[in-house]
Amino acid sequence: MTFAKTLRAFICALLGVLLLGRSTANVVYAQVPAPDEETYRIAKQLNCPTCAGRNLADCPTETCAQWKAEIKAQLDQGKSAQEVLDYFQARFGPTVLQEPPKSGTTAPLWAAPIGAAIVFLIGAGLVMWRTSQRNAPAAPSTPQSEGEDPFVAALEREVRQSE
Repeated sequence: MTFAKTLRAFICALLGVLLLGRSTANVVYAQVPAPDEETYRIAKQLNCPTCAGRNLADCPTETCAQWKAEIKAQLDQGKSAQEVLDYFQARFGPTVLQEPPKSGTTAPLWAAPIGAAIVFLIGAGLVMWRTSQRNAPAAPSTPQSEGEDPFVAALEREVRQSE
């Protein structure tokens, strides 16, 4: 088989795989009902009860489907988004929220990164200040004449001290 025929066969196989993947993806997406926008927005703010680190809106489990139905039912009853979130938090605790509340026991968690940044900046400033003080040139002990180079004078002082 020549190189051209091999290349042509490879390209045809690649196109076949891409088209097959595209056609099956459309079938999968066509079977998923479009979520209610407000339900989806609220579900994005809640954690999945079974999958760690996944939000409720993107999780396909049966439990999440039930929770989404509960959100929709509460919205249909006229409850606000905050009331729905409060209901889930009261029932399952603050860990059900994607973003923990900024008060109570979680307040230090929100303040810790800011405090750490401030401590780091102060520490870095102190280190830079100490380094600059340590490396600062000493005041010359001998008077310099107008044409004298300060580096040459410092070198001469060091040589005299080492003798």
